[in-house]
Amino acid sequence: MMTTPPTDLARTRQLRVHEFLTARGWHLDGDSDPAAVWFADDVHAGWHYPGSYGGQHVNEVADTTPVRLQSYFTFGDEGAEVFSVTPAGNLRGSGCAEHDTQERFFALTAEGEVDLAEIAGLLDTLEPRARSLDPRVLIECRYFGPCER
Repeated sequence: MMTTPPTDLARTRQLRVHEFLTARGWHLDGDSDPAAVWFADDVHAGWHYPGSYGGQHVNEVADTTPVRLQSYFTFGDEGAEVFSVTPAGNLRGSGCAEHDTQERFFALTAEGEVDLAEIAGLLDTLEPRARSLDPRVLIECRYFGPCER
């Protein structure tokens, strides 16, 4: 019985995710090629949803700027490769529950794939939310206390 070498499996998995996300209008981050086996090891490699915050440009200020909707490969607590989606919003538990965001990790399937149907369902909810968020409101929530909701 032949099996696909791990490097071919990683390359195929990354390219499937890339095609899936770019078909939805997402953009590649960083300078890495998703066809490179080491793509998952690059901390700058991943994708972002450019429609976040209505497509407004938001200047990046460390630990201040709300994050846009993004995704990437990373490694979970057990050291296994996982796929992560981070909704648009404020990181690190600051502000109100409506504006706070937290990474969501998805284990790879038994075949070593990302469950794109599960991710699609999640993105159907997260993309419209990301488009509707106002970064100014998020920053005010973070620094002036939780919103009254």
